[in-house]
Amino acid sequence: QQNMEEMRTMLGEEVQYGSVVQLLHLKSDKFLTVNKKMPAQMEKKAMRVLLDTWGNEGSWFYIHPYYKLRSPGDNVVVGDKVILMSVNAGQPLNVSELELVDHANCKEVNAISSDTSWKVSLFMDYRDDRDDTLKSGDVVRLFHPEQEKFMTLD
Repeated sequence: QQNMEEMRTMLGEEVQYGSVVQLLHLKSDKFLTVNKKMPAQMEKKAMRVLLDTWGNEGSWFYIHPYYKLRSPGDNVVVGDKVILMSVNAGQPLNVSELELVDHANCKEVNAISSDTSWKVSLFMDYRDDRDDTLKSGDVVRLFHPEQEKFMTLD
């Protein structure tokens, strides 16, 4: 409940580098979560990333700039490359090099020390007053430029 209240409080606020964000998967209405006690399915040295109904401390991510031209406190701009660092696990979201056995041409998202970046693409505006700055409540798609694929859930 505290999680949902915090989400309502922040709705519409501009997202800045260094701030903590939660990623809600709209279709399932669950939070992207790092479970630091479970190994990833493909990369056993990595931590598992899953969807959690209520969210917990594993659902919080610092949003860091990938390039040094942005600094903590700067607004996150649509199109920026970002690093999503798990607050609880201290590791960034990563795309494995290994393909999933049950989904051809798909790769696992896990948490392990890596150089993975995500491109923020606006999918649907929360508000139309400022299109260039990411705001809490905006719906985004996360794109992995090296793999040329979007993060999805199966």
